[in-house]
Amino acid sequence: MAKTILIPIDFNPESLNTLKLALKENSISEVDIILMYSEYLTDSITDLLFYSADRIIQSHMTSDFEETISILKNRYETSIKSIKIELFHGYNTTSFKNFIEAKQIDTIYIPKKYTLKLKKKGFNPLPFIKKSGVSVQEIEWDSTFFNS
Repeated sequence: MAKTILIPIDFNPESLNTLKLALKENSISEVDIILMYSEYLTDSITDLLFYSADRIIQSHMTSDFEETISILKNRYETSIKSIKIELFHGYNTTSFKNFIEAKQIDTIYIPKKYTLKLKKKGFNPLPFIKKSGVSVQEIEWDSTFFNS
């Protein structure tokens, strides 16, 4: 059975270094990967009526980020069962725990020193992650790691 891992991202290719090291660590088993971006939900009724998670994800996506995901899929094709990008809009630990339970997350990998470079409505999910009760693995890497 595949293990499901969660990795917080900021849509910068550097944030995928955490994924690269997580894949190296789990090279034996199949993994389902959820890349999570945390963003506050708008208060606008009109925006909520026309809400589209796919549209929000596409608005943040860059060609470099997509290319990096593609490289990782090719390099770790025997380990990666699936990669999905999900949005988290919750405001408290309980909503994050519900998100984790719904996605059936086994382990969360977070960068030890890298600080997520968030967009306008983005927020740092690390306080929720650390209080979630799910196994959290901190991974240390430097900014030049991905090139290796």
